[in-house]
Amino acid sequence: MKVVQPPLALSDALLIAKGRHRACYQYPGHPELCIKVHIDPRDDLETIREVRYFNWLHKCNVNLDGIADYRGKLPTTLGMGYVYELVRDYDGQVSKTLDHYLRNFELTEPRINVLTSAYQEFKQTFQRHYISMMNLKAYNIVFKRESESHGRLYLIDNLGSANLLPLSYFFKSIAARMLQRKFRRFESLVEERYHFSINS
Repeated sequence: MKVVQPPLALSDALLIAKGRHRACYQYPGHPELCIKVHIDPRDDLETIREVRYFNWLHKCNVNLDGIADYRGKLPTTLGMGYVYELVRDYDGQVSKTLDHYLRNFELTEPRINVLTSAYQEFKQTFQRHYISMMNLKAYNIVFKRESESHGRLYLIDNLGSANLLPLSYFFKSIAARMLQRKFRRFESLVEERYHFSINS
């Protein structure tokens, strides 16, 4: 007889961050994982699209460096939960968004070379493996401090394509053009909004 597990209890004490559509919680007992749940359970199209793309990437054994990986789903007291890797700094703190660093120049200034180097590595990884994504936003990227003098960027949201027939999944030339546009637009947005050239 199969034992049915009760939904995992999530509370405000576990809340890490909340966006317009999803809230992110620490997975109790698993500091390396987080759980995303929908604020409106009917508003799950973006997650379904993202999960399908993750499953395709896993099946194709695509390198997922620079991406907070998807680990599965489970019922919670707040609705269906989607489990992802939780990116943490070398000191155990949850990694902060690129938006956080760019809005606080006193944090950015001593890390200018580290941030721009991390961005180049992040960009090259996505281009090398033809990873599809939605529009890049600084609040959907976290900067993982691996030491006081080194770090890496990770995409934590907006993976995959919104197109009904995502040709970028199957044709590298289309994916390459798409990525070039996305990164160029992101670099312009960062310069305009934060007055910082991340592509230096």
